[in-house]
Amino acid sequence: MSSLKSKKLLILAIELIMLVLIGCGGTAKLTDKTARELFEMGKKAFDDKQYVRATELFQTIVFNHGGETLVDTAQYYLALSYYSNSDYAVAGVEFNRLATNYPSSVYFENAIYLRAVCFFKGTPGHYGLDQTDLQKAIDQFEDFIVDFPESELVSDAQAFLKVARTRMAKKYYENAVVYRRIGAYLAAQKYYQIVIDDYTESEYGPKAVFENAEVNLKLGKFAEARTGFENFANIFKNDKLVPKAIELAHEAAFKNGVSAFNKGDLTMAKERFETFIKDFPNDDRVNDAKEYLSRIEEKQSLLTEDSHAES
Repeated sequence: MSSLKSKKLLILAIELIMLVLIGCGGTAKLTDKTARELFEMGKKAFDDKQYVRATELFQTIVFNHGGETLVDTAQYYLALSYYSNSDYAVAGVEFNRLATNYPSSVYFENAIYLRAVCFFKGTPGHYGLDQTDLQKAIDQFEDFIVDFPESELVSDAQAFLKVARTRMAKKYYENAVVYRRIGAYLAAQKYYQIVIDDYTESEYGPKAVFENAEVNLKLGKFAEARTGFENFANIFKNDKLVPKAIELAHEAAFKNGVSAFNKGDLTMAKERFETFIKDFPNDDRVNDAKEYLSRIEEKQSLLTEDSHAES
């Protein structure tokens, strides 16, 4: 059963219980009170941190006084009571109900914001557990910032968003690390790429770019590796791994020429070694590159002679 269906069933069960409680025993008198009286009682219970009692009182207003002008306020405090009692799943449903049923309410903006907070706080804290609701929180915080740019809550939404995105970035990054550790390099690169594409600004962005380039180097994808290391050095100029990235970019460029030479593609090898010498004139491997170029010229000359002899 999906988490959404579970939450809806939980809400329905709670509401049915509340209806029974309201209609029997010591709470029967609640139905004789006005909406205003119930609200004042509920607000006092809320202020006294008696959240279960507050929930009962605000629920009575929502169920029995739907036409009252303060019903949206009762709905808001009903959600807030669940929220304050750390019941984030139910609170999120109630905030959503306010946003859906009372879009002109003065609490509409707060409800939209707190609905996202409920998804955030209701998500398991460890990145290795199900983070489905965290992604919902990210989407809703992003929407809130766009829809309410002048809101006083924007800075808080941005703070939550940063934490949420960092946690998601860590989840994908750690997935990549696990797959890399067991030698499943293509799977690792899939997750590195998610971090690179969607979470570059997080602390895991630089790690993903650098380590993805390392995997390309290991897989013999030398052109991609060089590009990755150079991008790392250009984008994350102050990172401590920049000198290492530059060194590995040189290595990848040189090995790109060696790879073509070993495959017998002399034209491509010549082009790559010439590019290496041009791009990295001070590299210690320049003489080795020149030696490869000499060997390429010799091989090409022999091939030309053989061709003439056959003709």
